[in-house]
Amino acid sequence: MKQKIIQFTNFSFQYDAQAEPTLKNIDLTIYEGEKVLIVGASGSGKSTLGKCLNGLIPQNDKGSSTGELTIGTNDFGQASIYELSLTVGTVLQDTDSQFVGLTVAEDIVFSLENDQRSQAVMQEALRFWAEKTDLMDHLAKKPQELSGGQKQRVSMAGVLIDETPILLFDEPLANLDPQTGVEAIKMIDQLYQEKRFTTIIIEHRLEEVLAAAVDRIIVMEEGRILADSTPNELLKTDMLQQVGIREPLYLAALKKRGFP
Repeated sequence: MKQKIIQFTNFSFQYDAQAEPTLKNIDLTIYEGEKVLIVGASGSGKSTLGKCLNGLIPQNDKGSSTGELTIGTNDFGQASIYELSLTVGTVLQDTDSQFVGLTVAEDIVFSLENDQRSQAVMQEALRFWAEKTDLMDHLAKKPQELSGGQKQRVSMAGVLIDETPILLFDEPLANLDPQTGVEAIKMIDQLYQEKRFTTIIIEHRLEEVLAAAVDRIIVMEEGRILADSTPNELLKTDMLQQVGIREPLYLAALKKRGFP
């Protein structure tokens, strides 16, 4: 039986600075080992949902909530950002804001150094994850010298090295061109296939994300969940157009040729 790792129950959240909730009556269960895509237009609430998972809400962004949210063994609002980081590893859309080391190698092992792990442990982990993310030739470089796709891989390696059970990617394609975006998604999928971390991708560039399989797609609009479906079932509907998400070009081409 699959184990629940994230559970939203009638969960709503309202920022202190806003007049109404951004998240409204969210009911959502994510199971261990699932790969889930959360899509929605700008302002749909998908990034706010992600911040609730990694602790930025309510630790940094203050507000009030109703309902329940459990992440691993942590209840919403009860764990610090550090405590949640042991369960949820986050790769941000702005990779430059996530760098803390002077070199790629220093950045990747920063969390282990912070935990006072031995040099031998750090070197072994660095070599393993640098190979997995194809960064062995770049370890002595400054992260800022790398291309957008390489920066994304440095951020991924720095999160993966902790082997947290949940990986959260917050719009990982935001600063990448389409081809580099597809390569990033395929690398995420390769790591997922090997390690089976519970993987949550928040993104609106649907076509690139679907270059690799996902188990479910959660569609959000105005702070609510409109659909929780498999990709095949969702793509048969017109919901994407309704919420302002561009459907994959191959679907548009098939429809134009009259295929069901």
